[in-house]
Amino acid sequence: MLETMGFTVKIGEHVSTMSNFTAGTPTQRATDIHAMFTSPEIKAIIATIGGYNANDLLDKLNYKLIAKNPKLFIGYSDITVLHSALSKLANIKCLLGPMILPQFGEYPEIQSFTKESFIYVVSNIGTGKKYILPCSENWTEEMLPWDIGDNRARIFTANPGWQIISTGMACGKLFAGNLNTISKLLGTKFMFDLDEVILFLEDDDEESASTIQRLLTHMKQTGCLKKIRGLVFGRFQKKSELPAEILKNILTTVLGQLSIPVIMGVDFGHTDPMLTLPIGNQVKINTETKELTVVL
Repeated sequence: MLETMGFTVKIGEHVSTMSNFTAGTPTQRATDIHAMFTSPEIKAIIATIGGYNANDLLDKLNYKLIAKNPKLFIGYSDITVLHSALSKLANIKCLLGPMILPQFGEYPEIQSFTKESFIYVVSNIGTGKKYILPCSENWTEEMLPWDIGDNRARIFTANPGWQIISTGMACGKLFAGNLNTISKLLGTKFMFDLDEVILFLEDDDEESASTIQRLLTHMKQTGCLKKIRGLVFGRFQKKSELPAEILKNILTTVLGQLSIPVIMGVDFGHTDPMLTLPIGNQVKINTETKELTVVL
C-alpha cells in the first residue's frame, strides 16, 4: 500500500522476530529503531502495530543519537509511550497516526479519510499551514483477524459526529495518546509535560466507564492535569459503553466543575478511519464552531 502511494519501503531487521509474547527482545527492537534513525535514506518510521510492551524500550534508546538524526515517528496505542519519550528527550516529531497492519493493511486498501489526513500532515509538517481537522462520514470498529485472512471489506456505519461535553475555546500544545498506556509513564522521566496542553485521549474496548474513571483519577492525583487547557477524546467503541452523558459525569467526578472545553467522538484511536495528529504542535479548540485547528 505504501509503495502504491509512492513511498519506498524498508523493513526492520527484526520485524518478524518473536520472543515469547513480544515482537523480538527489547534489545532487538531498540536496535531496529536506532538503525532506522541513523539510516540517511529513511525519512519516516511507521510502527507495524501497537501492543503492550513498548515501554521495554524506553531505557534502552540512545536519545542523543536519535536527536542527531531527526525524522518522523508514527503510530498510536502502545506506541504513544515512544511518542512521549522521543518528543521530550530527543525533540523528535512524532505523529499519532496509522500503522502498518490495522490501517495500511486494510482490505482492499487504506481508508481514503485516513490516507488523505496522513498525506496532508506528512507533506505539510513544519510549514505552519493550518489544518482544520475533518470529521469522517462513516466509521467502523470491526476487527478482522489479519493472520486468518481479512479478505473482505469491513462494515461501516454512519458517523453521528463530534459531541460537545463542555463548551469553550482554548489554545495549547497538542499531545495525543492512549490513556491506559500513558498512565504507565506517570512518575517517570519519559512523561510528556502536560502543562498548557490540549490533551487528546483514546482507548480500546478493554476499557469501560469504571476503568476510564480510575485512570483519569490516577492522572489527576499525580498533578499532571492541573494546567491542561482542553480535552479531546477519540471515538470509544460500543463495548466500552461510554456515551456523552457518562463521560461528562466521569469528568465532573474527577475534575469538578468543568472549566475547559471538552469534545468527544473525534476520529482517532481504536476505530477507523483515523486522523494523523502531530505531537507538540499548536492546536486550537473552539466548541462553538466545532473546530479543531492544528498548526502544522
